[in-house]
Amino acid sequence: MAVDRSAQKAGAVTIQDVARRAGVSTATVSRAIALPDRVTEATREAVFSAIRETGYTPNAAARSLRAKSTRMVLVLLPGIGNSFFTPVLNALEEVFSEAGYGVLIGYARNSPRRETHYARVIRAGQVDGVLVVTGNIPRDEAFVQIPGSVPISLMFSEVPGTDEFSVFDVDNRAAAAAMVRHLIGQGHRRIAHIAGADASLEARERSAGYCDALREAGLPVDPALLWRGATNYDFGSGERAAPRFFALADKPTAVFAAADEMAFGFMRALKNQGLDIPGDVSVAGFDDTEYAVHYDPALTTMRQPRTELGTLAARDLLRRMTGKDGDVAISHVRLKCDLVVRESVRRI
Repeated sequence: MAVDRSAQKAGAVTIQDVARRAGVSTATVSRAIALPDRVTEATREAVFSAIRETGYTPNAAARSLRAKSTRMVLVLLPGIGNSFFTPVLNALEEVFSEAGYGVLIGYARNSPRRETHYARVIRAGQVDGVLVVTGNIPRDEAFVQIPGSVPISLMFSEVPGTDEFSVFDVDNRAAAAAMVRHLIGQGHRRIAHIAGADASLEARERSAGYCDALREAGLPVDPALLWRGATNYDFGSGERAAPRFFALADKPTAVFAAADEMAFGFMRALKNQGLDIPGDVSVAGFDDTEYAVHYDPALTTMRQPRTELGTLAARDLLRRMTGKDGDVAISHVRLKCDLVVRESVRRI
């Protein structure tokens, strides 16, 4: 078959051209070139046929570099100091250490500059695999173009419509609905929700679960009780929700926060105004962080299986990095959360 000279002219042929011609992703093209035994025969044939047709010339130096294992894994976190990730990191480190891999911790901090930096680290072949342990996949376009020979897994998030990443998460929607059902079961009918950031898929899922449970019980979804506008799952976002509570003439009897930290901030703001929890209002959270049981009052919350998710994600990434017996299939794991009943919610 003739080479496509129009694409080849002036070195214009890119991996994107090959991907379009083969009908696959750029990551799959890279995987077929660097590690041909890790793709199916049909995919390999389609990719190399597209390469011949376009006249694309893969970078031999890059292939050689990726052939050498660094025995390092990049774990990308949103920032420093969030205790939610502690059991996750402990589980990851234990699995990777036992397998002889080191862990490089990166902090994205929602910064395009940092995301670009870590994308370059990955593309330079400085790590064998990546775990993105955040609420969102980095937005930098470079992450989409990372060679397929570098497996990437996501924790506590997912990217709808793509099969490029293994995903390890909880069923946020079902868990949030379970919490609201518990509050309804305690006699509460006016239940407010402090929502997470709209940009976060998991936050939107928790809000959807809140609405599901209300509708299931025949209760209205009152926009005045669905408090959006948070930028993060942090203490400050919970505090900033308190004025909305005080502004209501018909106040909710229970408030469900999308994260424990938000619940703590909300509770502190109410207690500073002399209100009693749960005497004046019940409060529930999501996560079951280490402080939940020690807070005053101890927080009713949904427990995320963070250690189990970390262990599963690490083992899966090891499997994909080593590619034993050609086993590099993408995994999608979604675990359930458990309701933890404590003192911050009362029956009315």
